[in-house]
Amino acid sequence: MDEPDEPDDFDDILVPTDGSKSARRGAEQAIKFARRNGATLHVLYAMDMGDADYVAVPSDIKETRNRLKKKGEAYVAEVAELAAAADVQCVTTVTSNTPIEAIGEYVAEHDIDLVVMGKRGRSDPDKPLLGSITNRVVGSLDVPVFTA
Repeated sequence: MDEPDEPDDFDDILVPTDGSKSARRGAEQAIKFARRNGATLHVLYAMDMGDADYVAVPSDIKETRNRLKKKGEAYVAEVAELAAAADVQCVTTVTSNTPIEAIGEYVAEHDIDLVVMGKRGRSDPDKPLLGSITNRVVGSLDVPVFTA
C-alpha cells in the first residue's frame, strides 16, 4: 500500500482567488506551503460572466469582460506580491469560466498537487462553514484541497 503524500510532495500548489478576505487567508496559507516545499504557486481568477452573454448587448459584454479582467489581474497581482515577498515562485492566470470549471481544468492541465482555498468567498459571505464554490471544489477534485 502506498503511503499518503507528505507535504514535501507538493510541487505545484493552486490558490484560486476572488479578492475576498477569505481568499487572502487561503493565499497566505498556500504561500507558506509553497515556501516550505519549494513549490510553484499558481494563482487563478475566473471571470464568471454568468448569463451576461445572453442578456446584454455586445458592447456591454465587452465592457464587462474588460472590467472583470482588470479586477482579476489586480487580485492575482496582490497574491503574486505576497509570494514574491516570501521568495516563492508564482504563476498567475485570469481565465473566462465558472470558478468550479476553471479550477478543475487548471488542476488537470497543470498537474496541480494541492489546492488551497478560503472557506468562503465574495459570492457567499454568509455561509456558516464552507461556501458553495469551496464545497463543490472539495467534492469534485482528485487532489487534496486545504481550506483556510
